[in-house]
Amino acid sequence: MRRVLAVLAASLAVAPPATAAERSLLVDGDSLAEGTRPYVPRELPDWRVRQSTKVSRHASEGADVMRRYGRSLARVIHVSLGTNDDPRQTGAFRAAVREVMEVAGGGRCVVWANIVRPPYRGVSYRGYNRVLASEDERRDNLLVLNWVRMARRHPEWLARDRVHVSAAGYAARASAVARLVRRCD
Repeated sequence: MRRVLAVLAASLAVAPPATAAERSLLVDGDSLAEGTRPYVPRELPDWRVRQSTKVSRHASEGADVMRRYGRSLARVIHVSLGTNDDPRQTGAFRAAVREVMEVAGGGRCVVWANIVRPPYRGVSYRGYNRVLASEDERRDNLLVLNWVRMARRHPEWLARDRVHVSAAGYAARASAVARLVRRCD
């Protein structure tokens, strides 16, 4: 009997790997997320991937998108938002990030890509990226995808608008997203 109890206790001490049902991802994003739409499921074949993407979606819309899923909200959320927002409004962006994190709660992991785009009205997006970096430092369940570094290393991916990218860029972005999503598992 003692041996049975010891085996049972040992089996309970080791957490089982996440099941396919627990491997769920919601992509909540703008046109960059739209560009990765065909690639993300290919990168995560054993994950249930749902995608809510819309051209020109703003960061302030992210939490409401997540709320619509209610109790079926995925365990991992990839956010691609902020690119369409005014970089002079870092306070509003921080509030949007915090609202997304509040809706996610402590039991979910959020993967948020930082922002690459030319300045808007003379203001760069470095402030937004600093917001993401500082929120990442404060939270164990926020992982920031360093899209800035990837785009700098591969300027050939960037389209004329310096925001959107080629198919190779979208595929690479999706692969990087998937790497971080798997870290949440």
